[in-house]
Amino acid sequence: MEKPYGEANRDRPPASRRAIAERDKAAPAQPEGAAGGDSPAEPPPAGPPAAPSGAAPAERLSGSSPAISHEETPPSAREHVTKPLLASEALMEDLAPMRPAQDAARVWCAVVGVSFLLFGGLSVAGLRPDGVVAGPPAFVLGIVTLFTALTSVSYRQRAVAMVVLGTIATVIGLQSAGPAVGWGAARAGAAIALPAALVFRSRYRAYTGARWLLVVAFLVALPSFGHAVAQLALLDPHLGQLGALMVILAVLSSLTGFMGSETTGAGSSLAVAVVLAFTADLVVGRLTQLSAFSPRDLVSVLSAGLAFAATSAITSLGLFQILAWRLAADARRIDLHRPDNDNDKDGRDRRPPSGGEWLT
Repeated sequence: MEKPYGEANRDRPPASRRAIAERDKAAPAQPEGAAGGDSPAEPPPAGPPAAPSGAAPAERLSGSSPAISHEETPPSAREHVTKPLLASEALMEDLAPMRPAQDAARVWCAVVGVSFLLFGGLSVAGLRPDGVVAGPPAFVLGIVTLFTALTSVSYRQRAVAMVVLGTIATVIGLQSAGPAVGWGAARAGAAIALPAALVFRSRYRAYTGARWLLVVAFLVALPSFGHAVAQLALLDPHLGQLGALMVILAVLSSLTGFMGSETTGAGSSLAVAVVLAFTADLVVGRLTQLSAFSPRDLVSVLSAGLAFAATSAITSLGLFQILAWRLAADARRIDLHRPDNDNDKDGRDRRPPSGGEWLT
């Protein structure tokens, strides 16, 4: 006796049920006009099915060609793949850059070159102490400085050129100092060495040698610092002591450069403050020597102060870049994964326990 369809299907194992279900789905449906006893329609002739007209381009675009697989990157795309920047490389570039202030040097050279041309024009007009004689050297320095700013030279060559031009301009400026040429040279040396060491300490804060350079810069600035202290201590209060006071404050503020490597010590800001302080000392000192304030004398003193600031800035920046070019490789020999001072090599805390037993 034939069993009903449900019971027969229930007796079959699960695999047989799935096979029958798949066979029923795969069977073609009969047309509506065909009777139950009629023979089914003949299957289509065997052979590969005809692909639609857009199938061939689609296959070519889908990457089914054996030359290039789906996983393989085309050569044109591989050329644009760059190496990712690691966190350690970014930290190393922050702690010890290879060519710092490269673009700023060109800007400063352009600004100082224009300033030298302006000083030459003021000298020709008779508004500077040396008069027409100081005009041609100022024009030459301005043209050479502008050429240094606009020419594509190496990092070291531009730094050396900045130091040479600044030194020549400083020597020319010291010729008008008269008997005080010694104190003028000490002021110029301090305004060049101390800012360069401060900026170097700021950019290479994890380098131990940066603090030794700062010590050398303080020794160079010691005569000017002592002269400013003597002005405050030995002379009666007058307007000329204002510049000396600014110099003392700027030099003492530079001691923040001896702080730890976790901070830059505000080296860049203090470098600008040091240049401005020595410039103010020069301007205030010359103003106090004037018996009468005429427009010509005022322009002469202010142009001298501006020339001193521009010359000190470009020379100090060039000296900093020479130090960076020479010591950057040595500054990069630091251990980025060294343990803290309060922990030993195993990472255990070596600090003594806090006496907080009274809290319990």
